[in-house]
Amino acid sequence: MRQRNYTIRRRKNKHINYEERVLIEHLYNIQKLSKSEIARQIGKHRTTISREIKKGLVTLKNSDYSDRKEYVARKAQQTYEINATAKGPSLKVANDHKLAKYIEKMIKKKYSPEVIIEKLCKDKKLKTKIHWKTIYNYIDKNVINIDREDLTYGKYKTKNKEKKKESLVKKINKEGRTIHDRPQEADQRAELGHWEMDVVLGKRKGQEPVLLVLSERKSRREKIVLMKDKTQASVIKALNKIERRMGARKFRKIFKTITTDNGSEFLNYKAIERSYTKSKKPRVKQYFADAYSSWQRGTNENINKMIRRFLPKGKSFKNLTKQEVERIERWINNYPRKMFGFKSSNEIYEEYMAA
Repeated sequence: MRQRNYTIRRRKNKHINYEERVLIEHLYNIQKLSKSEIARQIGKHRTTISREIKKGLVTLKNSDYSDRKEYVARKAQQTYEINATAKGPSLKVANDHKLAKYIEKMIKKKYSPEVIIEKLCKDKKLKTKIHWKTIYNYIDKNVINIDREDLTYGKYKTKNKEKKKESLVKKINKEGRTIHDRPQEADQRAELGHWEMDVVLGKRKGQEPVLLVLSERKSRREKIVLMKDKTQASVIKALNKIERRMGARKFRKIFKTITTDNGSEFLNYKAIERSYTKSKKPRVKQYFADAYSSWQRGTNENINKMIRRFLPKGKSFKNLTKQEVERIERWINNYPRKMFGFKSSNEIYEEYMAA
């Protein structure tokens, strides 16, 4: 059932924020609502929504190589941020070329921005007042002739890693692996075999065990595996263990697709799809949900809440045993569900398997 009404606090005369852009993406791409209907639900004027959609519109390829147009929240946000940089007061170093040249020279001599500003203040040579953090902004905006690589510190290595991850996600998405490329049978819960996969964390500090959870979309049947950590290697090992127990042929029958978020532990799609038997035939097809769109994996989200009845947030999994995990899995799969007329997921699953 589609969710038609959203409660958004109306922000009069305010720009659209990223949360609203993600919602527009869902309403426009998934629910196919008109611009007028989206405007009503977001609490904006239709013209504002029309301009916003143009800002984030991209052309994508369907599986039959025909084109389709979709609104991408991330692209719209980037366009907004680029446009925003053209506003505001003029740059302070624009009127002080001597200061700009001095900053460039000192950075090349391995001085940090903070030390440069402190030295100028001490020598009373700083006519134009700027904060040392502003120098970093000038570097990022190419205002001064310096790159992050010229800095001894402050290269933001973590950000670089995020960019690499982001570029990998974009590459994967180009290969037709987004949730929008997923078979209709999976979207409509028309058949068994389409799963959502997630990781449930215990204690967040240190290297802690985690749970790999797989939720079948039609029957809501759950598969839970205890892993030593939240890494790609552990995810592959867990899937290999499930496939080995079932047998490769049965695994392919039961696991037709798996949908995940863009977490680093799920990015090695080739290894996730590759059978432990090294067969050329893939064991499953993996698809990636959109960023910040947890509703696209609603089955995972709801069943994770059931797991939390036994394992509250913040509770360490270090003493959790395989037997306890199996007990939680059995409880979830045998729990009567109102949506199934109070039948359990196991009963629904067996009925469809027998049909």
